[in-house]
Formats: sequence, C-alpha cells, structure tokens
Amino acid sequence: MKMNKKITQFGLILLTMGLALTACDTTGSSSDNGEWLIPESEIRDGGPGRDGIPSIDDPQFAPVEEIDFIVGDRLVVGVKNGDDVKAYPHQILDWHEIVNDEVGGTPFALTYCPLTGTGIGWHREINGSVTEFGVSGLLFRNNLIPFDRNTDSEWSQMQLRGVSGELSGTNIERVDVIETNWSTWKEMYPDSEVLTTETGFSRNYQGFAYGSSYLNNSTTLFPVNNEDDRLHEKERVHGIIANTPASEDSDVKVYVISRMDQGVEVIEDTFQGIEHVVVGSSSLNFAASFERTINGTLLNFQPVEDALPVVMEDQEGNRWDIFGNAVSGPREGQQLTPTRSYTGYWFAWADFFPDLEIYQQQDS
Repeated sequence: MKMNKKITQFGLILLTMGLALTACDTTGSSSDNGEWLIPESEIRDGGPGRDGIPSIDDPQFAPVEEIDFIVGDRLVVGVKNGDDVKAYPHQILDWHEIVNDEVGGTPFALTYCPLTGTGIGWHREINGSVTEFGVSGLLFRNNLIPFDRNTDSEWSQMQLRGVSGELSGTNIERVDVIETNWSTWKEMYPDSEVLTTETGFSRNYQGFAYGSSYLNNSTTLFPVNNEDDRLHEKERVHGIIANTPASEDSDVKVYVISRMDQGVEVIEDTFQGIEHVVVGSSSLNFAASFERTINGTLLNFQPVEDALPVVMEDQEGNRWDIFGNAVSGPREGQQLTPTRSYTGYWFAWADFFPDLEIYQQQDS
C-alpha cells in the first residue's frame, strides 16, 4: 500500500537529512498552550524540539554577482518592497525554515516548509508589536508550525493563522513573495541582494536537507489524510484561498505551473465572485496572482514576453511586473492587490483543503 511505502522510506530520508529526528507521534509535546484550532490528534512531533531547527535571525546578504553556490535550476523565494529586493535560496531555507528579516523597512519573516514546498512571507508586526518567529518542531499534515517569540503562540503556516496560545485565531498578514528558479530570478532582478551561507551554522548548503529525490517522488514523511490522485503528489501548484480564516472548509482553487505555457501565460479567471489574473510560466517556473480590479476599473491583461520582470500589459497600456507593480503607463506607481495565495506541493494543498478545485487550462 502507498502508506507503507511512505513509512518504509521515512528512515532513509532522515539519514539523508543528517538531523536527529525521532519522528514520534507525540501530540503537542512542545506546547503548553491548551486547546488547538486544528485536530490535536494530527499534530506530530518532528523530533528536534523547539528551535532545534534554528531560524536565521541575523541574515547576511551579498549581491547576485557574488553568489556562487546556487545551481541554476534550484529554487529561490524572492521579495520586493520599493527598491529593496531580496532572494532566499531553498538551499538555505531547507535547513532553517524561517528567516526573520525586514524588506523596505517592513519587518517580515520568510517561512518555508520543505516538506510541503510552501514559502510564505509573514508580517512580523502583530497587534502593534514586532515579533520573531521560530520553528516549534511540530508539524500538522506534514506542514511547519511556527511559534512567535513574543507570546509563544503556535501558528499554522498553510492556514495562515494562529492555532494555539494567546494569538490563536489571529490571521497572518502576508508579504507577497515569488518562488522561481535561480536562473529566472537573476534575469528578473540582477541587482538584488541574496541570502548567503554566512548563517552562523554549519550545514551542507550545497545539498538537499531531505534528499534530492524528495522533490519528485511520492514519499511524504508522515501519513496523508486525503490522498488525491488527480495530480502527482509533488506537482507544484499555485493556490488561491477565497476565505478568511483559512480552514479545511475554505474554497480553494489551484493552478498547475507545469501546465502553463513555456513563455509567459496570463489566465483571467473568476473564483468565488472575485475577478483575478494568474500569470505564470512552466519554463521560467513561476506563478503569481492578483485581483483584476483597481480603483474601480476592471483590467484585461495580455502576456509580455522577454521583458522580465515585466510579465503583462493591460488595455490602458500599463505594463506590470511579477509583483503586480505598474512600471510604466498611466498607472505607473500603482500596485495590484495580491490574492491570498502561495505555491506548494499538490499533496499538501489537497490534504489541507480536500474540496479544492483545479483550474483546467484551455486548449490553444
């Protein structure tokens, strides 16, 4: 059975990680925060304990031209706020999962779960107080549970909310990020700053924390409740969550990155009454999505080729970059509203949101 295969491969993955994980099923062992908003029976103790996987709290950066440890097809997560543009390589995120940083003067945390392939930017100012996030050592449906260091509350990364403790039920305000491969990022933002391996820790940043095979095979470290065979388990999809707070009952629609055009593709779609646009590329390996209405006007978009980071143009002649910024035209300086979305593995999306919908690309 599929489940047995996952369990038997589990030990091999742990050896590859080089981490002393015990992968026990102890529930909530790192928390004294009482009741959870997620099923407590599904919370797993990954083994390292609180801060056993160390967050990066003093990140060091270098210009793109000085970076020599990233291979072209390895993924990075990028963020932009004004003129401040930064990239965070998976090769480092695999081993640390959280980077507490700021971009353009905004305190944020880049949270990344290598098991579910989800990289999401979080504002670190909550209820008027700036906090740091750390790795709790707990997992829910294979997904990272961060904790904040101000209140010791636990959070669900994929549900984007506090799930235990003083801030239970609080929704995270996202910082929009783009995940793509290193080659594409360098073409988009050759002048960006890049997180370096000067982390203060000794890790194999050339390697893969969970082994390179984890990226493509069907293996998961822990059982999956809702196995959905409509896509391969590790297919990368860009998902939009229509409801706040996010929960198992949320309306979700995903867009398969590998099914997008090799050039830039623009998809205009409606989901739960909201007109939005998804822009992506299978060869350039990215996807992003935004609401189409700005200041009361519904925009229609066409793809723009060979002009990265510009990816689309509207009927007014505005040209928009991958972060939804108008870089030329009558709306120059304006920004599209990002959808509540992120990119991750199919199995994780299907496990968190069992009734999700898959966008069906139309034949050209």
